[in-house]
Amino acid sequence: MTADARTLVRESPMTAFQIAVVAICTLVNMIDGFDVLAISFTAPAIAKEWGVNPATLGVLLSAGLAGMALGSLTLAPLADIWGRRAVVFLSTAIISAGMLGSAATSTVWELSALRFATGLGIGGLLASGNTLLAEYANDKWRDFSISFMVVGYSGGAIIGGSIAAYLIAAFGWRAAFIFGGACSTVLLPAVLYLPESIDFILARGGADALARVNAVMRRLGHPPMTALPQVTRDEISTRAVIGVFDARFLKGTLLICICFFMLMLSFYFVLSWTPKNLVDMGFTNSQGIFGSVLLNVGGILGGLAFGYFAARSHARKLAPYMFVALFVAIVGFGALRSGLVPVMTGAFVAGFFLIGSMTSLYALVPQIYPARVRNTGTGLAIGFGRLGAVVGPYLGGLLIGAGWQRLAYYSVLAIPVLVTAAAVGHIPLFGERTGRGAGLGRETLNPAE
Repeated sequence: MTADARTLVRESPMTAFQIAVVAICTLVNMIDGFDVLAISFTAPAIAKEWGVNPATLGVLLSAGLAGMALGSLTLAPLADIWGRRAVVFLSTAIISAGMLGSAATSTVWELSALRFATGLGIGGLLASGNTLLAEYANDKWRDFSISFMVVGYSGGAIIGGSIAAYLIAAFGWRAAFIFGGACSTVLLPAVLYLPESIDFILARGGADALARVNAVMRRLGHPPMTALPQVTRDEISTRAVIGVFDARFLKGTLLICICFFMLMLSFYFVLSWTPKNLVDMGFTNSQGIFGSVLLNVGGILGGLAFGYFAARSHARKLAPYMFVALFVAIVGFGALRSGLVPVMTGAFVAGFFLIGSMTSLYALVPQIYPARVRNTGTGLAIGFGRLGAVVGPYLGGLLIGAGWQRLAYYSVLAIPVLVTAAAVGHIPLFGERTGRGAGLGRETLNPAE
């Protein structure tokens, strides 16, 4: 059989093996969601045990985010050199070691260093898992599969957060990190079960490329190839890693980085300040936490809803509408001043569009680049997003400290969402540029050329 293996995978129905790949990537992402929330739950107990002041505690809370940004920028490009599966495994191993090591620390600086290391793993994993999933899901279910993986983050935060709260109360804060590290360690064999990406194998080439592709095709239940598909012009001319800055991809790189930065700025402002805001409005601490949980519950439904409709249309067509709706939801949430039911409903609606909007960017970024730089581009965009995640909560603190009214600072910090809405529709997709339509397109090189 000489048909292109990538075309066969993308045009055929999803097999049980491909569904298993989606499930493994989602489970790994759930561990990430748990890890991020675990430090928020453990921070009060850590501060009490070690006598940590707020400023030092802030360093501890920021260490993981800083590690995520650096991991997205440094570990993710390795997946375009070593392969997606190798970096997913390496990142998961780093997360396991970082979380288990966190339980054995005795000073805030030791813990900060290990939180930073854990963040490195998460940053590498987010990009590589997203790319691997994008390259293994078929065209019909790709956007939904990515959405499912992304909402796993919120699912892990909700489920893991509940477990962490119990463990901390029963056994102390170290138990939360032991639990998280044990879960990620258990998943390491499952990560080894993941196949290498056919896109990566073909882009890298080599004497054993056909044998490696056929090994994956057998696992997918497809007949083997009798010859490698024709090499593409873009795959030949694109340089690994630095190719994201080539003139033909530069517009897409700049726009997707802007989109991630702006959305993450608003996203993490809302996520970080909601519990404190609700308490300042007169709600109890438990009600403030419940509002944060509702954000994540709404986010799970929003992400799945986006994936469902994107599978029947296209992520880029739906994304601007999601961003405009998110802007309205954030401003509307900021306008609410009293009433438990209206405020909690506002939190749910804001979460619905927050995660739905984030899912749209994760679905779009793999479609901008060819295989040789796909993971690098994804990591770069996520890295810039993490910078926005640091800026958003900080700006919120400045505006609140300056005495701004709730509606005013919510409105101002929702404006970046409109910037994203304006930019996302102009992102050039790789398949469109090569004349193959939207998606993970390619351009065949005629041997006579």
